[in-house]
Amino acid sequence: MDDSLYPKKQFERDLATVRNMSVSDELKREKGEALAYLYYNQNKEWMIDRFAIADIRENILKEY
Repeated sequence: MDDSLYPKKQFERDLATVRNMSVSDELKREKGEALAYLYYNQNKEWMIDRFAIADIRENILKEY
């Protein structure tokens, strides 16, 4: 899999960030699933706009 748009190391760091958030376990799960969806579908342009990946990640990683 070509992960040049959202590298695996960044994905793993993002998951660690989510695990350390002070939010409910349910919200952590949702954020983790959203990051996984982004990571595994990054090369499917019909599903995710490659130019929006950074913005989507940023929104997922907000602690609110």
